[in-house]
Amino acid sequence: MKRIIVDEGVKVFLILILISQLFFLNGIYLFACVICFYIGIYYLQHPYKSSVFTIIFTYHFLQIIAGVWEATYLGNDINYRSDNMGLATIISLAGLIILVLPIIYYQNKIPLISLGILKKHADQLSINKTFYAYLIAFSVSGLLNGIRWLLPGYTQFIITIVLLKWFFFLLFGFQCLLKNKRKREFYFFITLEFVLGFYSFFSDFKTVLFFVAVLYLSLLNRITIKKLAIASAIAIIGFLGATIWTTVKVDYRKFLNKGSMSQNVEVSQNEALTKLYEITNAQGKKISSSATENFLDRLQGTYHLAKSMDIVPDIIPYQNGKNWRESFDFIFTPRLFNPDKPQLDASIKASKYTGIRYARADRGTSFSLGYFADCYIDFGIVGMMIPLFLIGWVYGVTYIYFLKNSSTNLIFNYSIVCALFMRFFAFEMDNIFFIGSLFTDVFMYYLLSKFFFPWLYRFLLEPKGE
Repeated sequence: MKRIIVDEGVKVFLILILISQLFFLNGIYLFACVICFYIGIYYLQHPYKSSVFTIIFTYHFLQIIAGVWEATYLGNDINYRSDNMGLATIISLAGLIILVLPIIYYQNKIPLISLGILKKHADQLSINKTFYAYLIAFSVSGLLNGIRWLLPGYTQFIITIVLLKWFFFLLFGFQCLLKNKRKREFYFFITLEFVLGFYSFFSDFKTVLFFVAVLYLSLLNRITIKKLAIASAIAIIGFLGATIWTTVKVDYRKFLNKGSMSQNVEVSQNEALTKLYEITNAQGKKISSSATENFLDRLQGTYHLAKSMDIVPDIIPYQNGKNWRESFDFIFTPRLFNPDKPQLDASIKASKYTGIRYARADRGTSFSLGYFADCYIDFGIVGMMIPLFLIGWVYGVTYIYFLKNSSTNLIFNYSIVCALFMRFFAFEMDNIFFIGSLFTDVFMYYLLSKFFFPWLYRFLLEPKGE
């Protein structure tokens, strides 16, 4: 089957959800967001195909609709903070669809896949060897994480190698689910990855949740009322958890950096997790309406685009590609050959084009415009769709390349593309970081596909089955 089967009861429910949006404040914008989501998911996600771009699309969508949710929650018109907030929402939805069009095209070029085919490919691999490989990657990534900021010229490459751990996590997870083996160990490491993710200045704990979602969505072929109810329950729990995190994270981060106003962790892992428990126990029960507002404000990504539209082109003219040229100059000028190359500080550009005075990196913070806003500032509303389409085309071309050329095993290849692209889930990514990371990761994975993955695949094969 080409599309995921949706039960009749689910269809009725989804239609009611769509129509109900019109009865809320800012209903037109909510309606447009839900329509965009339905269209994107319908064409992006196919049964038993990789769901990495479904997750990326969904998170972008959440960052767009969160701005509408925030205004509606507060009882305000969508334009209460910027006259262009409504327009920025519609433009972001259009840009998101433009972005995924090439991906949809390449997803359709992949032949139909059945559960039986995936199980056959899973049986070709040794789950025990894969588990031990993941344990090694888990340990190595922990060591590299500790030194990556000590080697500025190699930070991006080290991060790429660190994130390779998720390839082994996915490869192990696919086999656990398809073979129905070693699930206990898999669930243990899901929990461990989640807990250890709090030992970070950033919200790294959500990373494992994204990869678990990729696993289960890739194996989805039918949406039933029961599955929808489970997904709704998970969404509610996730929302409550995110609100609690919003309540406690400021005090927790102050403890992590010991008031140094940096983004470095200055305490031990045990101290950090103990303090997190204490703060959560003390403050987590005091969730207020302001915490919900703060969470939605932190999640949304369209505000900077709207504020940029307030200034560009009325005060600052369109840059006609200047920002993107400067981004490529920054990316392709190695620090090894230019010791005076400045550190990336996204807050400088965000302050310039939004008119908001943001604290800079030396204060331990960073605020980025987001690459949608970067496209608008350079090329305007219509012109910004061209670079977004090109980004989607790069995604699609590299996606299909690694799916076809990494190995002859679908599970192995799914794990590669998911580990490669999941890093680009965020709407608010600064274009320098975004393009630099994309170039580095694709280049590194190309080298791995030529010199490492073939050997690894042969090593993980289980000729006679287990």
